[in-house]
Amino acid sequence: MAIKMAENIQALFEKYDENKDGSISAQELLNVVRDMGLPWTNKLVHAMIRERQLNADKKMDLYDFPGVVNALKGIKKSLNNPRESQEAMVATFNRIDKNGDGFLSSDELREGMSSIVGMELSSEAVDELVRVADNNMDGQVSIDEFVRMVTSFF
Repeated sequence: MAIKMAENIQALFEKYDENKDGSISAQELLNVVRDMGLPWTNKLVHAMIRERQLNADKKMDLYDFPGVVNALKGIKKSLNNPRESQEAMVATFNRIDKNGDGFLSSDELREGMSSIVGMELSSEAVDELVRVADNNMDGQVSIDEFVRMVTSFF
């Protein structure tokens, strides 16, 4: 089963790697988003690419691609049911909030993005997420700020 899924991911990667350079560009990722029937935005695509470019390898390759596809599938599922989406965002926030204080620290956000979403974020990327989401500038992300951040991509 895992081998078949790996073969499917590889075939999908090869389909969208139009110039066959072994990486997925912003334009190629935009094609993935469109083909999945998602309400694509340049903000979403560039955030995903920017996050990958902050990693050591500077490109989205086959290693990165499954996490991105899974994240997009989750987004699509959430958009199909907004009430369930809100409940899922709260549940996700609570899973990431390891100390249960109602706020996400940079460390909690980094660990949560890795373990729950499957995206390994650099310290710079996490700091940028917190900076963008942290409306009251207290250095942490509340549930309201988290929901606003997640939904801002659409």
